[in-house]
Amino acid sequence: MRSSPSSYRMAWLTLRTIALAIAFLLFCSTFTSAQDSPGHFEIGGNFTAIHFFDTSKIGPGVSTIGPGVEGDFNLGRHLALDGAFTWMPGSFPRGNTIMGLIGVKAGVRTQHFGFFSKVRPGFISFSNVVRDDTLTFGNGGFIPNSTLRFASLTQRALDLGGVIEYYPAQHWAFRWDFGDTLLFQEAGPTLTLINVGTPPTNQVISTPGRTSNNFQFSTGVHYRF
Repeated sequence: MRSSPSSYRMAWLTLRTIALAIAFLLFCSTFTSAQDSPGHFEIGGNFTAIHFFDTSKIGPGVSTIGPGVEGDFNLGRHLALDGAFTWMPGSFPRGNTIMGLIGVKAGVRTQHFGFFSKVRPGFISFSNVVRDDTLTFGNGGFIPNSTLRFASLTQRALDLGGVIEYYPAQHWAFRWDFGDTLLFQEAGPTLTLINVGTPPTNQVISTPGRTSNNFQFSTGVHYRF
């Protein structure tokens, strides 16, 4: 049984498509060989700035900055395990801030630049925040007391954003991070109102748990090996 002209055309188109695909793969492999080779490990230092927005809407929020260390374990050219640990010195009203994040970054590299997105869960710990307070009132006014309690507080965080890298040499990289650090805030602080009048009453008020968006930026230098 003879093949029709249309079947010959389909076979020719298929062969041409396969040939073009092979040529494209060969071109990509040649281009990739000229791109940056990341190595398996990266370690470096950074400075991180973060602005904690005031979720109560009654203040401007708090900005803080501090040094940190960060590192990568490269799983290939486009994917890496990515982590950072940052210490930001005291700022009212939260005291010292410690932040630890570890997750993944994924993106593309050229010979001198890398562009990535990042997803890094972790924690943020504040050394000195208000946890609870008690106000006593009666006889027409508040009665002075000193029951304001400060304590450390650690909360869950999720860092979402982008990363830009510049590779001036084989073993060195400059890195810039920017993004939104979600802070999953637990309920609190707690305010207890005590009325010593007649009859005496107690009322407990607690700020509900919430999630806040906080802008973060960092710049750092890595050694790659």
